[in-house]
Amino acid sequence: MSPLSTRYLPVCRLLVVLLALVAPVFTYGQATAPDDFGQNRIQYKRFNWQYYSTQNFNIYYSQDGRELARHAAEHAERELKRITALIGYYPYSKITIIMYNSVSDLKQSNIGLIDDPYKGGNDALFVKSKIEVAFEGSQTELKRQMTYRISELLLSDMMYGGSLKEVIQSNYLLRLPEWFVSGAAAYLSEGWSVDMDDYMRDMIQKTGGKRPDPLFARNQRLTGQSIWNYITERHGTSAIQNILNLTRITRDIEVGIASSLNMPYKRFMRDWFAYYTQMNTFAEGAMPAPSKENKIKKTNAHNLLYSEPVVSPSGQKLAFVTYDRGAYKVHVRELGSNNQKTVYRGGYKMPNQAIDRSVPLLSWRSESQLGVSDVRRGKLQLKLQDAGKRYIPGVTTVKNLLGKTSNVLPLNAYSQIVGLDFSEDGQFMVLSAVKNGQSDLYLYRGGRLVRQLTNDIFDDLDPAFLPGPGNRIVFSSNRYADSLQSSRGTFNAVANNYDIYLFDPENAQSRFWQLTYTPSNEVKPIGLAEDEIMYLGEETGIRSLYRHNIKTGAISRVTNFQQNIKAYDYHPRTGNLTFVANDRAKEFLYHYPNAALPAVAQAGFKTKRQQTLEGHMQRRIQQENARIAAAQAAKAAADSLAALRLTQTGDSLATDSTAAPAKPPVTAPKPKPRTIMALASSDSLVLNYPKPYDLRFSVNSLTTSIYADPLLGFGFVMEVGMADLFEDYRIKGGVFALTDLQTTNFYAEYANLKNRYDFLIGYQKQSVLQDNNGGLIRRLHKHEVMPALSYPLTNALSVKLLPRYSNIRYTIMENFSEPDVVMDFAGIGGELVYDNSVVTGMNMREGTRMKMGVSRMYGIGDKEIGFGKFYLDLRHYQKIHREFVWANRLSYGHSFGPSPKKYLLGGVDNWIGADEDSIPIYDNTSTPADFFYLEFSTPLRGFNYNARNGSRYVLWNSELRLPLFQYLFEGPINSGFFRNLQMVGFFDAGTAYNRGNPFSEDNSVNTQPVPRPPFEVIVRNFRNPFMYGYGFGARTTLLGVYGRFDMAWGERNLKREGPKFYFSMGYDF
Repeated sequence: MSPLSTRYLPVCRLLVVLLALVAPVFTYGQATAPDDFGQNRIQYKRFNWQYYSTQNFNIYYSQDGRELARHAAEHAERELKRITALIGYYPYSKITIIMYNSVSDLKQSNIGLIDDPYKGGNDALFVKSKIEVAFEGSQTELKRQMTYRISELLLSDMMYGGSLKEVIQSNYLLRLPEWFVSGAAAYLSEGWSVDMDDYMRDMIQKTGGKRPDPLFARNQRLTGQSIWNYITERHGTSAIQNILNLTRITRDIEVGIASSLNMPYKRFMRDWFAYYTQMNTFAEGAMPAPSKENKIKKTNAHNLLYSEPVVSPSGQKLAFVTYDRGAYKVHVRELGSNNQKTVYRGGYKMPNQAIDRSVPLLSWRSESQLGVSDVRRGKLQLKLQDAGKRYIPGVTTVKNLLGKTSNVLPLNAYSQIVGLDFSEDGQFMVLSAVKNGQSDLYLYRGGRLVRQLTNDIFDDLDPAFLPGPGNRIVFSSNRYADSLQSSRGTFNAVANNYDIYLFDPENAQSRFWQLTYTPSNEVKPIGLAEDEIMYLGEETGIRSLYRHNIKTGAISRVTNFQQNIKAYDYHPRTGNLTFVANDRAKEFLYHYPNAALPAVAQAGFKTKRQQTLEGHMQRRIQQENARIAAAQAAKAAADSLAALRLTQTGDSLATDSTAAPAKPPVTAPKPKPRTIMALASSDSLVLNYPKPYDLRFSVNSLTTSIYADPLLGFGFVMEVGMADLFEDYRIKGGVFALTDLQTTNFYAEYANLKNRYDFLIGYQKQSVLQDNNGGLIRRLHKHEVMPALSYPLTNALSVKLLPRYSNIRYTIMENFSEPDVVMDFAGIGGELVYDNSVVTGMNMREGTRMKMGVSRMYGIGDKEIGFGKFYLDLRHYQKIHREFVWANRLSYGHSFGPSPKKYLLGGVDNWIGADEDSIPIYDNTSTPADFFYLEFSTPLRGFNYNARNGSRYVLWNSELRLPLFQYLFEGPINSGFFRNLQMVGFFDAGTAYNRGNPFSEDNSVNTQPVPRPPFEVIVRNFRNPFMYGYGFGARTTLLGVYGRFDMAWGERNLKREGPKFYFSMGYDF
């Protein structure tokens, strides 16, 4: 190397680092890399974003979301003060809140959509100061969601954020269990909630209260919420701040908790578990659990969610909804014969997105017709479904395309539907629907809107018709007055206290009556008779069923289960009771025939939670009364003293007759009365005019790693990703370089995911220096432009059009008189990608992934250098038991055309200290294009790279993956090394060949040319074309790097080879 190049070598290295920092995320390899899968988000509507800016927040909203954003701004500023006071941390920058009018709109967002969270490298954890919140039809739920999201973001920023140095240190040294942050955020937003109390009671009762590990395994968020609630109840709210600060400083939660509470961590965990075990121990038979015999389905291995149980008008049929990670089905079951059919289905399995439990909603219009509210292609609709016809996939799509759909009522005037019911005669329909950020009641007749019944900020939910001719409606609301003539209310005044209201359309004077008056919630009313209703109440601390007589006002609790009832329906004539409740934190649907539902005996029962919260409330009331009494006493004393001084002054003035007459006292003018509006109150927020969204990019990922390329050698990778706020526009790229910086690979890509079609364009520049051990030194360059147009058919399935242009140059460095070899290609390709897989942990996945495509590259100016490729990569991950997974992969490649390229079989990806067989890899490349488009078909363990090659290959891999410690221990595992330790048993089988099929007589495996000048002899050997590899291995993380060790034996031509050891990095196969 010349002195000049040596002099500037440090500068070049610095430039590479800087380019990596400002370039986007790098994806090494070709644009159609065999492991490039990914799911989609489909945009059915255009969002015109605007935002309000406050002191600490930027609140973005789209069409019809202005009032929602104003409410969010008020609540966010108010809650930020409370949260920061509790945790002792204040954000360094403004927090961005993105408001969506519905969960359906949220599902169209590209935020969080990534190809693969485990692709390789050490990704620095960037805490993004933005949260997404969807309005679900309830103002109180909106407040809870916002508080939870803000708390979660602040806690993550507190633990992992700060300067870049702190981010990197936390990324390597601090890995908190899920329950720590999510549980703390849940407690800050909900406190001691009914759902958390139900979870602890259910799990402790069902597991016998022997050990806490199952609690963490089923739901870490609720378990963590119970831990933080216990800390507050026993040690006060100040302990929250102490534990968080010490955990961040020491980077160890056990030290943080033990030092703050002055007790060993294990003792603390024992005391916490004993606290809930003691309060959830009941006398034998006092609080029964729902019977297993009454479960409609005895098991729930797939962790399905149940919703909308509705009994038909005759009481003989039951309709209900099941959710499987976002995909839903509507079932109709004959209660007499237990015959069941699926009559409707929709949605997609999207585990990374919220499940909208309001889609679909069900209500029987008649014995044969079921009303189903649904969202299709982003639009609301009500479909009258034939309850006797089984749903056939694809038929509805064909009917939509042919325009033959019927019995469908568009509901585009609303953002979402949150409640639905038909009258007894099927002529009237009442909706609880969202418009302009508030839920109100709307009355329909014959598919046409009759009138809007309510119009205020309060939640009006769960409407239901009462039997009888009057079409009276009961519903649940958190309004504080029972007359529509009162104030429409303010967002701040909306409380989490729901009561039952009655609407009578025939009473012109006062159409609304409040039926219940309790400090707890009463929801989901249904009509049993003309003057009798049933609803869910929380007066005891457990959601139970109550009967309410409207005429007499008599109320009685009629169920006494340990678990909360989440949804229900009851047919009074047949006594068919159906409801949804938890069993070991899994939802089940229960059916009790002939249930008379008399009043339960334990009328005064209340849970420990309810008693504690009522005690807190009484103490607050007493303190407030004492404060008011003290203030009134102080005011009375001050008034008495002022009157005494005035009297004394008057007496002294009366004794002096020459004194000037006293002036009348000057009194301040009384303020004029004014109407208090939402934004004029003392605690409200004054907002400026909204501003339009301006496109800005920011760094959202930074990855550094080392990579062992089988062709180029060992080097380093640096990657950065950038995106706009909504992640619709993305720029990514990076660099792979050897340590001498003579061989480099730069990559950049721009993506536009905003519209129905996704557009991408990539650029790759490769520069390779080849030194053939004292021979010619050659430099190869490749410049490639790779546009792509993708059309998502579903969230899991997409088709792509892949045009391409490539320029390849070959230079002999030691002979400049030799002209460069230049090859230009233009090509076109197509690809089908399917991915419904679910990431369940590090290198843990369930579901199916598939990629199939074809491409053709045409030589510009020389047809003989053109080539094509067909490829298939199919993977399936099947859960065997809990975290134990069986992973299989089938891959196939076929290169064709005038100049087909080769596949090299054998070895593993990213192999540290790789070996190759006696035939050098470079011998498989006669042209520069052969070199750049050479592909390694891995893994085939038990063999070196290039154990066999050809223009076609087929490879099957099968692995049994067992995360050992996660499988054996259900509780949290703080050590990342042991938590991610995975034991693997594997079997690989594959072959590569040139012609025919693997068993053809004339393919490259079974024929061997033997030159005997002037002739050439072809020897046919009829060998077994397949090579086999088997063995076992381990995977885990160490210093932030996910490493793999495999010990394999190979079999080739009936001969066993090995064992062979592999040390590599990366995920999956």
